[in-house]
Amino acid sequence: MEIVTENATSLAWIGDAIMTLKVREHILKKGYRKADILQKKSARICSAKGQACILSTLREEKFFNEVECEILQRGRNATIHSKAKNADGKTYLEATALEALIGYLYLYEHQDRLEQLLDKVIEYGDKLRSYMEKMFLP
Repeated sequence: MEIVTENATSLAWIGDAIMTLKVREHILKKGYRKADILQKKSARICSAKGQACILSTLREEKFFNEVECEILQRGRNATIHSKAKNADGKTYLEATALEALIGYLYLYEHQDRLEQLLDKVIEYGDKLRSYMEKMFLP
């Protein structure tokens, strides 16, 4: 395992940018071109609630290896000074964990694994409404 020197918040910041770009690229390839629709569709996946749902599903599938689980935990334990607009603190930290892992995979050039993870994010993101109903509705 590499010695990860970046703090979890920096990894999450990088991961958020990478994930948002990949998700928007996917939405564009599906033929959506209007800015408001692009924003609405990407926000559903890239929101804290969306990311937490995706992370939960990936954990259930045991998608992550041991090193990735350590990075997720590190992201989950990040010190966050801002709060998500539409999510509680736990959900926000789960989203930060996923973003930190994406940032780690990108920064440490684990390109194949990054692509696998982003493909899963998009796959589950396309089905997100039903996942979110299971997790966040009574």
